[in-house]
Amino acid sequence: MSAAPSTLRISTELMLPGILVGLGTGLIAGGLAALGGLPFAYVALTTLALGVPLAVMGAGYDAILASGRIRLGGVAPAMLYWIPAFPLARLFHEVVLDIGFGRAVVLPEALMSFLTFQAIMSVGYTIGFLWLHENVAGLWWLRVRDHNPVAARYVGQYTSQAAVMQGSKEQKARPNDGVGTSKPK
Repeated sequence: MSAAPSTLRISTELMLPGILVGLGTGLIAGGLAALGGLPFAYVALTTLALGVPLAVMGAGYDAILASGRIRLGGVAPAMLYWIPAFPLARLFHEVVLDIGFGRAVVLPEALMSFLTFQAIMSVGYTIGFLWLHENVAGLWWLRVRDHNPVAARYVGQYTSQAAVMQGSKEQKARPNDGVGTSKPK
């Protein structure tokens, strides 16, 4: 007889997709910096200084999702989360770069303009985050649903939505049987 999974394990399993997407974002940013020919130190700092805060915030997104305060796959709630979170991650990234290169920490000259621009950029990040999250998380939740009740709930929600969409698709594919249509005279 196996013991029931701990609350910590369940929570960690639920936050793993958000963590992976955040870390993946850092890897992509670092990879782009490397392709741009930037020094190794810059590449490493960018990978960590952007990936780690986005991973922490991705875990936070998953924690809020698991609590039921936002709906699964909802774009608007995700935007409301990432509009402040993404600019904070970028600000952290800028500060770490200053510290890492031994410069005085100089926040962007026009801090509000910087944060506003990053908030605008967060819309694109939100869409990418949701797309990756839905693809990574769905597979992960299938794997852990047998012992994780929240993952089982997510899989159930996706299954129900898929059934509704399939039913709608089948109904549109059926030939019109003439009910409710007028025939030409």
